[in-house]
Amino acid sequence: MATAPVDVRIDVSAALAPEITGGAPLHIAAWVFVPDCLPERPTVVTLLNGGTYDRRYFHSEVEGRDGYSCAEYLRARGHVVVLPDHLGVGASDRAKTQMKATRHVAAAANHAAVEEVHARLRAGRLVEGYPAIDRFARVGGGHSMGACQTITQQAAHRTYDLCVLLGYTADGVHLSFGGKLLRMDPGPLDMTRPDYGSRSRAQLRETFHWEDVPEDVIAVDDSMLVEVPYVLGTQAATTGIVREDATLIDTPVYLCFGERDVSPAPHAEPGYFTGSPDITLHILPRAGHCHNFASTRAVLFDRMDCWIRDQTSRLVNLPV
Repeated sequence: MATAPVDVRIDVSAALAPEITGGAPLHIAAWVFVPDCLPERPTVVTLLNGGTYDRRYFHSEVEGRDGYSCAEYLRARGHVVVLPDHLGVGASDRAKTQMKATRHVAAAANHAAVEEVHARLRAGRLVEGYPAIDRFARVGGGHSMGACQTITQQAAHRTYDLCVLLGYTADGVHLSFGGKLLRMDPGPLDMTRPDYGSRSRAQLRETFHWEDVPEDVIAVDDSMLVEVPYVLGTQAATTGIVREDATLIDTPVYLCFGERDVSPAPHAEPGYFTGSPDITLHILPRAGHCHNFASTRAVLFDRMDCWIRDQTSRLVNLPV
């Protein structure tokens, strides 16, 4: 049975420079899903949404249909799941000048939020009536721009023990048009642009969705469109921007791409993670970039669950 997530807001202003906060509190909003029963080796899985989405990407609900919530799937299998909104996205606060909130600033904000979530879980203060969890595996990941931010965050802060990176390329973002994959490098930042601009997914349908995705599902997907901070969105699409960061990740890494996705060469992607001791590459069949809406999404959810369980069993000591 689905369980409503707990809504939390965490002040991360202490982790950010005054030019970002303007001297005021800045909060990261997150949903937390807690399982009815914890496994012997508990896991806390944090997942970040991609561009044009907020945290609902990992907890999508389609009227009359089941099985579109990755968070609920993982919760039902014993994982604590945390879905934050990026700084400046969705229910999280916007910086005083959002244009100054680079990918590194957003990563620092999310690291602070995740660390606080972990601390509250250990102390039994995150969810009323939920017991303290003194040890757990820290799993972090995301989709598309969320995977870009996870790579940035992990390289700078080493927040996680395991990384799950979905639909993002260390090479450079490509989009599908008429059956052809074209590189989409936005070029240097243009600081004369507005912090936010209107976006449309009309030109992204071929990239985002396989042909068998029902129209009502795509309509729900389109209804979740949110504004994306210009700097975060542009940096996520910049060719090779995380290549150096990828080399610094020394945890096991799970990479997943749809059969049609943003990488020009998915089988070359593991080669960017030269510091990782254990890399899994998964190509999800009959899936576009937005795996969570694919007819094969349950295959991905199951592989994530199994991979996290397997990798957690291999950790010598769970963090305290």
